Amino acid sequence: MKISRLLIGLMLLLAAALAALFFLLFERYTEQADRGWSAAAWRNPYLAAEQFLAAAGVRHRRADNISELARLAPDDTLFLASSTQVYNPRRASELLEWVARGGHAIVIAHALDSTERDWLLEELGVTLEEGREKFFMEHPFRDLLGEDVEKYEGKTASEILREHNRKLKDGKRDTEADGEEETQEEQAPRNPEVDPEDLVELTGDNGSYQLHFNPSQLLHHPALEDETVVDGPVFWAKIRRGDSGVPFMQFQRGDGRITLLTDGGIWQNRRIGHFDHAYFLALLASSGEFVFLTQPHFESLFVLARRYAGEFFLAGGLALLAWLLLRSRRFGPLAVEPERARRSLLEHISACGHYYWRADRCEGLLDEHRRALLRRLGAEGAGQATRRQVCERLSAETGLDETTIAACLWGDPPRSEEAFTERMRNLQQIEAVL
Repeated sequence: MKISRLLIGLMLLLAAALAALFFLLFERYTEQADRGWSAAAWRNPYLAAEQFLAAAGVRHRRADNISELARLAPDDTLFLASSTQVYNPRRASELLEWVARGGHAIVIAHALDSTERDWLLEELGVTLEEGREKFFMEHPFRDLLGEDVEKYEGKTASEILREHNRKLKDGKRDTEADGEEETQEEQAPRNPEVDPEDLVELTGDNGSYQLHFNPSQLLHHPALEDETVVDGPVFWAKIRRGDSGVPFMQFQRGDGRITLLTDGGIWQNRRIGHFDHAYFLALLASSGEFVFLTQPHFESLFVLARRYAGEFFLAGGLALLAWLLLRSRRFGPLAVEPERARRSLLEHISACGHYYWRADRCEGLLDEHRRALLRRLGAEGAGQATRRQVCERLSAETGLDETTIAACLWGDPPRSEEAFTERMRNLQQIEAVL
């Protein structure tokens, strides 16, 4: 019993000694691993700009489409990632009216085919022209890695540096004279290597700042060459003196302004940290909200159906009620169904006569009958003497007086149904004796 207790005590002492050694020799350290961009950054190329504005104390939000203009305050800033989002003249007028009330619009001019129209640029009198060359930036790690930089295409800065340090530890590069390998932690250059002539340098209240625009497309306005042009830009800057176009320009409209740029990539995740791009964005932001309109989104038919379901069913109910009222206009007992016996010929003739009389077509019937009788009598266009002879002859044969015969053949048309019937009867008697 004593031996077992002794063994238990020894085991506890050994465990305590091992624990003490572990905590004495254990070293805590923290390693930060760069896993690249997050899914939100890949989905939203302006996520870094939004986070920068939030850190600067600027309220911001994202909008779905250009209809957001109706909800913007006069001191807000609207960022349009493409001028094609102003897709018709009415939207262009609405945008300019909001700017005139004090708003600030930042618009990226978008190159269109020759068959398409950019309504906003047409309103401002701006055109796009080809720049000097393609956009190119020197790889920021070329000085560190030399020609091996091409092997790291598509990798993040942290992955490139880790791989470079691993090669240094493995002895693939020269070590120092004492033989000790030291880990070289190189910081990635903030700005890419570009030609200084391609930089735009502006001066503000807090000093000068530099911007690097894509020179492949430039803006042009007649006011750049002719100072007498009205409603031209109030500010612009050229990349090089010989350029006929500019990478950005500002227009003053009423109490607000419009800033046009050809390169919206300076505020995207990849380039907002270069040079003074972020500072330039903060300068353009007004005192109100900064509204990003980068990826237009229009609601689906299902969402619209859910939103307006109440109005749809209300309209359907009113239409059904109107149809029921239309179908139930007749009240009371049903009328007796009329007899289906065929009408007599006399009733048919009477109905036709009344129809022609109401349509003022009886005069035509009477004239046709008169012309037929006068042709048979040979009295068409006859004079008074001939008419008198015809009337005397027909009076002797029909028993009608000469005045009635003359009225039937050459008199004015009757004005009543009875007179018309009497006139036709007399013409039939004349026709019977011919």
